[in-house]
Amino acid sequence: MTIDPRLIERRQEVAEDNARRNIGRVLKFLVALSLVGALAWLLLSPYLSISEVRTAGIAVSSAHMTLAELGVLAGNPMVMVRTGLVEAALEQDPWIADARVHLNWPDTVIVRVEERVPVAWVETGGGWVRRAADGVAVPSPEKPDSSLAWIQLTAVAEAGAESAPQVLGAVEFVAALPPHLRAESLVRVESDGELWAQVDGYRVRLGRPIEMTAKALSLVALLEQRPDPNSILTLIAPSHPAVSPGLRAAPTVENPDAEVDGDAESASTEQP
Repeated sequence: MTIDPRLIERRQEVAEDNARRNIGRVLKFLVALSLVGALAWLLLSPYLSISEVRTAGIAVSSAHMTLAELGVLAGNPMVMVRTGLVEAALEQDPWIADARVHLNWPDTVIVRVEERVPVAWVETGGGWVRRAADGVAVPSPEKPDSSLAWIQLTAVAEAGAESAPQVLGAVEFVAALPPHLRAESLVRVESDGELWAQVDGYRVRLGRPIEMTAKALSLVALLEQRPDPNSILTLIAPSHPAVSPGLRAAPTVENPDAEVDGDAESASTEQP
């Protein structure tokens, strides 16, 4: 049996077409592989490696150490820096309230941090610790000193203290005071469950831990009028402060454990 020459020719054409397609696929694959390799080399090359790490806002935190541990160092490839992971790692430091990392291609990493500033010594059920304006505890010496305001909230448990309304309210109040009033102030909860403060020698009734910034500003304006030294300043409604006669002088900050309720004389105690 003979095969039509035209059929043989058609089979040869199909085989040649398939061969050309296969060769084309191989060539495309090799070209793509070469491009990927070239891109990988470029990304990992000195041309796209870190030549400078610019930092701002770092004073007391361990941000530099954290950056080094994460490989954010001169000479390492820029592509290896995961900005989100670096930011999250930096914010694990209690000193750092906020961190921002930006890649400025081709060779610069910019790191900006906002560090917490201690506002007051706060005593909770876990003892004394310095806290920033957002209520977060920062590394502290073992005992409080007179460089910051004192806040005594011993009924508040240490667990979750940074989000407790009384802690946040008291810290907000102290943070809003001018520096010359802040360091000598004392905030505590008295037997009625309300917040009271001692500021500039005056007893100040603050009430519930709400509108604390407004209460601090209202107090500053009230103190400018120099009320009678034995007055009690009531700021439960900060837009309508009141001044009433006091029964006795307020205890001093140096005696934070002194009795402050009733008419009895305050007991003398040592500063913790």
